[in-house]
Amino acid sequence: MEWDAVVFDADPADTVRRCGGHPGWLPFASGQDGNFRAVDTAPARKGRPGQVIQMGRDYDHSPEYVADSVTSLLGHYLELLEEGAYEVQDGTIRMREPDRGFDRGIAVGEIPAEIPPTLQDITINTLSLGVDLTPLTVAPNLRRLQLHNGATTNLAAVRTVPIEALHVTLDGNDLSPLVDHRHLAALNLGTTAATDLAPLRTVPNLRCLDLSRADVTDLAVLADLSGLRYLALTAQQWSVLLDKGNTPPNLAAVRLAGFDLSFDDALSWSARLGRSSGDTFRISSVPGPSDNCAHHALANISKRRSRSEVS
Repeated sequence: MEWDAVVFDADPADTVRRCGGHPGWLPFASGQDGNFRAVDTAPARKGRPGQVIQMGRDYDHSPEYVADSVTSLLGHYLELLEEGAYEVQDGTIRMREPDRGFDRGIAVGEIPAEIPPTLQDITINTLSLGVDLTPLTVAPNLRRLQLHNGATTNLAAVRTVPIEALHVTLDGNDLSPLVDHRHLAALNLGTTAATDLAPLRTVPNLRCLDLSRADVTDLAVLADLSGLRYLALTAQQWSVLLDKGNTPPNLAAVRLAGFDLSFDDALSWSARLGRSSGDTFRISSVPGPSDNCAHHALANISKRRSRSEVS
């Protein structure tokens, strides 16, 4: 899973634990595609022991509630068979079931006038520099917000929703709305002005941070973020941080971000972090339409037992 991954809630809410896997999930049926139906013996607060869920390769971001028991599931299938709501393909019976219409996530150009109450994930692609995030305060279950290309002048709306992963460009320098935000775990921050990172000291569960698009006044603040496990910075930012010895104490994975980086640049940076280059390897591939060739070629250069990563 990616560094800023979020596991979303199932529908109905709070029936299945928000995790990618659990010892109490007991698979009993396979789709032959890496996905499974499982009996859930460790449900969430509003779930029922023995309920049936969907889990597996395509459900890392959210296990799916299926039925309250295996008996109910089999009864439902029998009803579909009796109604003729099925088709046979290559000797396999496929049930025809209606779309549940669960709006967990949306991608939009502008924030819509009506926000579905089930919304947990929104990606906004806009060129606007003054995006007003206030309409999102009516989304009580919003877990991830990604604002691409555009910028917002105020993060106040973020205070009132349980966002865990935030990708945003701030047109300004005020991070104070993030003070004491107990849900925020991953922040990808861009700024248009030099910004004080001090408010991040109060974010208790911040684990992952990407500042490669941000102009910050004092990187020394990062030394106080003892819970930080992942950090992405530009070469210049890393140089400032390492020169002053202000590296966060408990990092598990790091990234060298930016364009026009050479392989030697990456090796030198890795060495400054105390990583040996003896078992370094390079992976490159043909970039996609949106990839920068130099940046893409540096992905996963160094992957050691310490899980250090250069990209």
